[in-house]
Amino acid sequence: MHHLRKLGLASFFLLGLGLVIGALPRSTTGWTPRTAVVLALICYGLGLILALVAFMNAQRRENLDSTTKFLARGPLALVTIGVLVFFLRAMILG
Repeated sequence: MHHLRKLGLASFFLLGLGLVIGALPRSTTGWTPRTAVVLALICYGLGLILALVAFMNAQRRENLDSTTKFLARGPLALVTIGVLVFFLRAMILG
C-alpha cells in the first residue's frame, strides 16, 4: 500500500475518532466533558497534521492513481469544508 494512502487513511480515522469521541454521551464513556473535549481536540490536531502532510506530498507527485489521490487530498478538503460551514453559520446567526 502506498504511504500516501496510509497517511490519508490514518487522517480519516483520527478525524472520525475525534468526531465520535465528541458525540458520545457521557453515560457511555464515563468521561467528564472536559476529558472528552481534550481527547477530541488531540484527535483533530493529529488528523489535521496528517492531512496536511499527505496533501503536500500528493501535490509533489504526478503519477498517482485516483484512490491514492483521494485518500491523500480528501481529509484536508473535508476539514476545509467543515471550517467553511462553521464560519458561515457563525456569520449568518450573528
